[in-house]
Order: sequence, then structure tokens, then C-alpha cells
Amino acid sequence: MTIHQMCHVNSALLYRKCIDLFLHFITADRNTTTEKSAMPSKKEVLQCHLPLTKQFRSDKRKCSSMFDYIDTCIQILCVVVIAELSRRLFLYLREILWYTNYYESTGSDQWWIMAKRCFSVNIETIVIVMLVVFAALVRFAMNAKFILPPLGWLCYIPLYWLLIGVNISFSHLSYANWIRQSHGLDYAEGMASNYFHGYLKLTLPSHTGHLGLKERIELYEAKEKVEFAVKRLIILVPNTMFVNSRIESRILTKAGVVPLETIVKNRAGVERPFKNDVYKFTVPINGTTYYVALEGATPMLSFFEAMTYQPSTTWQMKEMKREILLKFYKHLKKLLKEWPPTEDEAELVLYNAYKSNGQPQDVGEVLLSHITNMWNEGRS
Repeated sequence: MTIHQMCHVNSALLYRKCIDLFLHFITADRNTTTEKSAMPSKKEVLQCHLPLTKQFRSDKRKCSSMFDYIDTCIQILCVVVIAELSRRLFLYLREILWYTNYYESTGSDQWWIMAKRCFSVNIETIVIVMLVVFAALVRFAMNAKFILPPLGWLCYIPLYWLLIGVNISFSHLSYANWIRQSHGLDYAEGMASNYFHGYLKLTLPSHTGHLGLKERIELYEAKEKVEFAVKRLIILVPNTMFVNSRIESRILTKAGVVPLETIVKNRAGVERPFKNDVYKFTVPINGTTYYVALEGATPMLSFFEAMTYQPSTTWQMKEMKREILLKFYKHLKKLLKEWPPTEDEAELVLYNAYKSNGQPQDVGEVLLSHITNMWNEGRS
């Protein structure tokens, strides 16, 4: 209920009480003491208005405190904006003086690119600034004066520079959050993109001059009189990132099995051969001995080797290896799915290399379980 409505209610109650007392007065004996006492006294009238007065004063104080809080927030944010603009101006001048060789353009074009880098902001910042401007305009309409910070508050700008300079919000979680974002600049997305564009995109679909993976599998089946479990390239992605040069399993073997037909592609002036190995299940599945085109994710093996080689490893790589593994898997899966020629040409198998009891997983069993799920989903 608003203050205006409360005024109407309390006034109506007071008016009704006065009318009742007046009617009682004119119908009773004026000489009796009891009837005289029924007349509304000044004290009674004041007591009727007292709760309303207290409520009005309390609400007024609350409104005043709320507006004071809003004004203070606007003033603080104004100081923050001034501090950030001055900091970015300093960064812009630093780029001009010391980092011109990091830009391909020259002259005014180079300065414009520097300015875009230094003064660009995200959508969230734009929204906050617009809200502050809107709130300041509303307060100006109410008070007919702008809400500006006191000049003395500008003395705190160096404190803002100090906090930003030491990156006070930084934690190891900052690395993880940065990796999880989609920008193509992190280690994981770089490996996935190189693997896709430098290998999978060249060998999985059909191109002029050579057959795609499915066509080569069909030729292999016809020539060797065998059957593949799935007509896709199976890519193993263990959580340890390490895959042996020969994939070992008690139900998988490479012995006596020839690879798929080798294809040769010219890459940057070099004729590069691309091979795909084939493995055979040693136990029949539903009465059939199946074959699979199988290999490990070589970029993950390279990353594993980079972590174990002292000149190239960092503590950040070791601590964020799980984040990098998952980002590699998700980004590579996205690339394969979003480019139509490779959508159904490869299957990524992400798995734990060790069981909960510490014993190593049998890759063949992991693969058989995954293929069974694919069959149940109608994928082959």
C-alpha cells in the first residue's frame, strides 16, 4: 500500500469515528458525565494521525537512503570509467611507442587498429555504462542537477590502476575459464584445428584424385573378404593422452592385417602419404569377426610429450591438462560435425585409460562397448 493510499484510509477511519461520536452526542443526554466523555478529544484526534505520521516519516527516510545509495553508485562508476579510460589511453600510447612491429599495417591504419584493440569492450560493459547513464538522467530529471563525483574522489584513481595492474582477480581458475571460452587462441583448439585441417579434412572425404575413407573401406572389404564394424575412422582419446605406437588389447590385433590404401596429397610443396591402419577383433561378435580402422589422436600424444619434455613444459600445461583434453575433444567433434563431408566419417572415443581400481583398461573392450552403443543408436 502506498503512502497516498494510507492517507486516504486513515482519514476515512478518523472521519467515521468523529461522525459516530457526534451522532451519539446529539441523541443522548447532554447532562450526563458519560456522554461528555464520549466527545472526541484533541488527544484522540492526534492519536489517530500519529501512526500515519510515523509511517510517512519512516518511508521518507527509506526513500532518501535508497536515492543516496543510487547517487553514490553513479559517482563511483563515473570514477571507474574515468580511471579505465585513462589507463587505456596509456596502453594505446605504449603500443604506438614500443609495439609497432606487431602490426602489419602502417601509418594511420596502424594507429586505427591499435585504437580498436585498446578501446574495445564487451557487450556486458556497454550495457552497464548505458544503465549508469540512464540512472544519471533519471536523477537529473528528479533533482535538476547532474550527479557528479566530488573532485577529491579522483585521488583514488591510482588505487584502481594498482588493482588492475596486479590483476587482483586472477586465480588458476582464470586459465580454466579462458580455455573453456571459444576463441580459437588456446592450445587445445589450435591442436584440434591443425589435426582437422591438416589431416582429417584431407583424408576422410572424397577428393579429386583419391577416394574417401568409406570408399576405401568398401574396397578393402571386397578385396579381403572381411567386414568392418563401422565404416568410420575410430580415433582414441584416452584421458592420459598417451597411446602406444601399437595399440595393444587381448581382443584386438594388427598382426597379419594390411592397412587401408595409402593416399598421397600435396601439402605446401611436399607429396605427403597418408595411411590408416586396420585392426581385427580376435573374438567373434554375433558370429562375425569384425575389422576397424583405428588410431590414436596424435595431437594428444604430442601434447603428452611436450608436458614430459622439460624445455617445453610449464606448470600451467600440467595443471590444465584435463581442461585442454576436454576442449580438444569437444572442438574436434564440433569441426567434424559442422563440415558436411566429414560429419559421419570419424568417431571420437574419449575414455579413461585406467579403471577405478588402478588397473589399465583394455582398449578393445572399451572400443567394443562403444561400437555396440553406436549399433544401438543406428550409427555405422
